[in-house]
Amino acid sequence: MSAVRCLLRRLLFGLLVLAASLLSMGCVSQPLLEVYGVHVQAASPTGVGLNMQLRVNNKNAFDVKVRSVRVLVTIADKYTLPLISHSPDKWLASNGSTLIDVPVTVPWNMVTPLLATTAGSTEVDYHVTGSADVTAVRALGIEVDDYEVDEDGTVSRAALVLAAARGVLR
Repeated sequence: MSAVRCLLRRLLFGLLVLAASLLSMGCVSQPLLEVYGVHVQAASPTGVGLNMQLRVNNKNAFDVKVRSVRVLVTIADKYTLPLISHSPDKWLASNGSTLIDVPVTVPWNMVTPLLATTAGSTEVDYHVTGSADVTAVRALGIEVDDYEVDEDGTVSRAALVLAAARGVLR
């Protein structure tokens, strides 16, 4: 039994040394997060529901897990939504891209001023800032917290108007 424990300790120590050497040599690259798109879903009692998609590019030769995302979204350079906190808890395949859905709600008290501010525009600009927590290598569980997200994009104004109208008419 003690030989098994000794072997397990050596294996664990070897894995820790490997993880430390990978991190110190810079061989582990953090996944690249970018806003892929925002789609209007539907209206609800709390506001207009959007689905923000983040594309995560994992250029590593190993899987990476996105544990949680915390972002602030500013719409039309003027309206900041409440903090969005989402835990997709999703593994990303090595050497590939994965889309992660993050639900967002524009509160009703922002919808009318937002639509007035963007009158005459076909699209509404938004800016996303925040962070994500990731885990690298399933077997080793190397965690990186507060990976920065800072992206700009647009969403169709017509889609926002239609979703808001559906919510009002319900």
